[in-house]
Amino acid sequence: MNLKALSIGVALLALWSCSGNNDAQQQQVAVPTVQQQPVQAAPADSTMAQAQDPAQAQAAPAANAQALPAPITDFIKQHFPNATVVGVEPDHEHGGLEYDVYLNDGTQIDFDANNQWEKVECMRGVPAFFVPKAIATYVKGSYQNLAITKINKEYHGYDIELANGMELSFDKSGRFMGMDD
Repeated sequence: MNLKALSIGVALLALWSCSGNNDAQQQQVAVPTVQQQPVQAAPADSTMAQAQDPAQAQAAPAANAQALPAPITDFIKQHFPNATVVGVEPDHEHGGLEYDVYLNDGTQIDFDANNQWEKVECMRGVPAFFVPKAIATYVKGSYQNLAITKINKEYHGYDIELANGMELSFDKSGRFMGMDD
């Protein structure tokens, strides 16, 4: 199976599972969608193991978790002790090896070339650990009932997304800068 198609399927499944929908009938529909995609040969330059049939497709992403650097696996164990890695996508775009990691609870964490988190996303809400106190205070005071579903560390500070899709920008000290487009 094409790794990109598998990663997209895992991401969609993770986001679906993170949304809190536990309807068994929908689960039966959503899971086969990932497995029924046609099997394709892996690109010759692929850096990840490729599953050759649908039965192996579920095991392949978890096996890639073993290829993660120790600081990333330690970070996940510390901050997401009840979650397991279900997908890993290495990224060579910014001059070093970065990782997009997908957890079974629907969380996606992107790590930079120094194995530091740079983006965390979960529909149920980003764990408080990732949100600077000043930002959490601002969001709680201005948007009481909305969870922060995504946080990105940026050169200027932080960009966050709320459960309603609203995007806000903060400087490095957590001071509100404005709404993102």
